[in-house]
Amino acid sequence: MKERMAPCCVDSSADWRPLNAAQRWARLIVGVALLSLALALPSSAAVWIALAIVAGWLGATHVLAAAMAYPGCPELGAAPSLLLGRWVKISCSPWRWLDARFRLTAR
Repeated sequence: MKERMAPCCVDSSADWRPLNAAQRWARLIVGVALLSLALALPSSAAVWIALAIVAGWLGATHVLAAAMAYPGCPELGAAPSLLLGRWVKISCSPWRWLDARFRLTAR
């Protein structure tokens, strides 16, 4: 029997709280680094242009997540949350792990 896959937009997160200051700084630093990488990539070949677009999107959404204190997945949820005017709850395992690893979560 097939297992049901969980939807990408999980609305039942009990720990859905806005980011604290340390988490916001972490997202901002990553976002600025990715935007810098996007600007530094050469624009001579289609592959480099595509990579710059992806890095630019990731960077811009991380900066947006930091500005909004968006706690979910920046790449998928920050921009829709801004456009819709409500939280689009999409869980982000890598950032949860990094927040715990670097002790950025509230105690």
